[in-house]
Amino acid sequence: MPAASLAEVAGLYVHVPFCERACPYCDFDFEIGSPRVIVDGVERWFLGLEAERQRESAALARPFDTLYFGGGTPSAIGLGGLARLFDWVEGSLGLALAAMAEVTVELNPEHVDAAMLDGLVARGVGRVSLGVQTLDEGGLRELGRGHGGGSGRSCVAAARAAGLRVSADLILGWRGHSADILRREIDELLAAGAEHLSIYALTVEPDTPWPKLVRRGLRILPDDDLQAELLLVAEAHARAAGLTHYEVASYALPGAEAVHNSKYWRWRDVVGLGPSAASVRHGADGAVERRHNPRGLAAWSSASPGDLERLEGEEAAAEGLWLGLRRLRGLDVGAFLARFAVDRTWLEARVARQLALQNLEWAQGGEVLRVAGERWLVHDTIAQDVLVPAAKPK
Repeated sequence: MPAASLAEVAGLYVHVPFCERACPYCDFDFEIGSPRVIVDGVERWFLGLEAERQRESAALARPFDTLYFGGGTPSAIGLGGLARLFDWVEGSLGLALAAMAEVTVELNPEHVDAAMLDGLVARGVGRVSLGVQTLDEGGLRELGRGHGGGSGRSCVAAARAAGLRVSADLILGWRGHSADILRREIDELLAAGAEHLSIYALTVEPDTPWPKLVRRGLRILPDDDLQAELLLVAEAHARAAGLTHYEVASYALPGAEAVHNSKYWRWRDVVGLGPSAASVRHGADGAVERRHNPRGLAAWSSASPGDLERLEGEEAAAEGLWLGLRRLRGLDVGAFLARFAVDRTWLEARVARQLALQNLEWAQGGEVLRVAGERWLVHDTIAQDVLVPAAKPK
């Protein structure tokens, strides 16, 4: 019988929907403008947060042990804006940042200085996620970033010196990227003090500026084979440096795994606030409820409650299956069956195709199901397949 989750400690995500510039590949939900425009938008955003707090009072009336401020670019609202956000979280939500297991804030290197870092530490933030993307000057121009390679490296070092744990993002597969550049980037980030790396292949969404730039001859589309090669280079080099590849896109030194992000892959509840934020709640009956906030500051500010989706039975279990398989150490079969309203026979039938293709494998005497070897490169294909019901026997 699925176990109840309502008493479990949850995670909280707050979406900060502001950026000073639009990266040509980015499809996230953000507002762009001058500092003055951002200031005006922040006022509207805080009013929206308060309205959402009142609408979602029941969901927020539970313990939280992780808090993640994402975006957009949270650091675009400056230390003053972040301090106001922390005041709202502590005053209106009743959460003490310093008492939480993990508080993460996403920062762009161009916004980071000693005052910003010291201010975060003073308020109880313990971890930052830096949007480095690359340390190569040509790569930064290609990706449309607003900082230089040296500042990405120095920000990591400064954040560590301030007492913060540091995760750094890397994007690979842009024009001119190579295995040698990638290895140097990993080495330099680790030497500067990064404990966690999030490594992504450059993905170009149709509604971003990148396809238009391609048509004008200013960019090229990523090469899938090069990206696959670089992903394997990144894994081998990071593992040789002592990092564990614990999730498809995530690498960590011992003890530095992202606690908040791991909640999604371990079927823990998360409440999301802000434009486009998502919430997930797991019921005692194995069902999963997901709420998706409207995209865009204007639509979200209209006090819409967002879209509510309820998954039950096999549908909920299939969702939990592909999420659980993102953790490369494997899916704990016992925990999975305790969470969702299916049995082992269902699980074995649902993954039979991927086992036959040797994309998945059993481990620890069948108590763990995991992605096999380098097959994490085709995790999206695995996910699409396990979401499809197994064929009924004739």
